[in-house]
Amino acid sequence: MLMQKLQQERLVCAISAVSAAELMLEMTVRYCKERTAFGRPISKFQHTRFEIVEIAAEVRVGRTFLDKLIVDYMEGRSVVMDVSMAKYRITDMASRVADRCLQLFGGYGYCDECPISRAWRDIRVTRIFAGANEIMKGIVARFMCL
Repeated sequence: MLMQKLQQERLVCAISAVSAAELMLEMTVRYCKERTAFGRPISKFQHTRFEIVEIAAEVRVGRTFLDKLIVDYMEGRSVVMDVSMAKYRITDMASRVADRCLQLFGGYGYCDECPISRAWRDIRVTRIFAGANEIMKGIVARFMCL
């Protein structure tokens, strides 16, 4: 039974990771619009804007890949290789997003009461859930006959 549900478990892990990345991005954008430095919101600084755009693009790519994968899974296609790719790629992406978002929060981002701090800590386990990301890469390598 466990082996029959592995793809679903990995798909759910990828879904939760991309959802977490989207939430972290939303929290960060809101914070950067509210937080001021030198008399203006930090979202108006070029570096901050570029960081947010890069994060948003990475999250969008992950969501797009995942949405296509969900359709393929629901249509009964063989998705073992793609689910393995999505699980490792999206959970890695979500960890990068957490790091970058926390950085934009500055020192406040490290405080326990800051929601991005909790998100940063929590996202790490997704790279282990449902088979560690290194296992996912091994599965993909086998499908590629490597």
